[in-house]
Amino acid sequence: MNIEYKVKDLIKKYNTSNIKELVDHLDISIEHQDFKAKTLDSRLMIVDSKGYIFVRSDLDCAYENFLIAHELGHYVLHFDKDISFNFLRRVYKTRLEREANEFAIRLLMYEELHNIKELENIEFIVKEKGIPLKVWYSLSEKITID
Repeated sequence: MNIEYKVKDLIKKYNTSNIKELVDHLDISIEHQDFKAKTLDSRLMIVDSKGYIFVRSDLDCAYENFLIAHELGHYVLHFDKDISFNFLRRVYKTRLEREANEFAIRLLMYEELHNIKELENIEFIVKEKGIPLKVWYSLSEKITID
């Protein structure tokens, strides 16, 4: 599965890289929720082929955008009629989570990744996009090589 092409196709199809516009085009609902588990920040649920993204309500906007992009990645890459995914802080190791994180990074940094070799303060840009640095560093080598 080539995640880079999936992101490009999605942006081309809907003529936008704006996370919330893409979610809207795909008819996915976004709702804020207070989760009981302190490490749970977001969740994607697909019920009868309809997508629902739940995001912790007390997060800053940039990190919230990352989480929505991450859950959108699950929706695009791992769609199944009735399935759910949870974003738990500090859990990046499974293949499905790595793929959703890579999708989110490629979507959020779509313009920047075309000039990644020329970027000087990549950590600042990554933080500005709401991408956790641990997530970035776990995938940066793969993303910069493509």
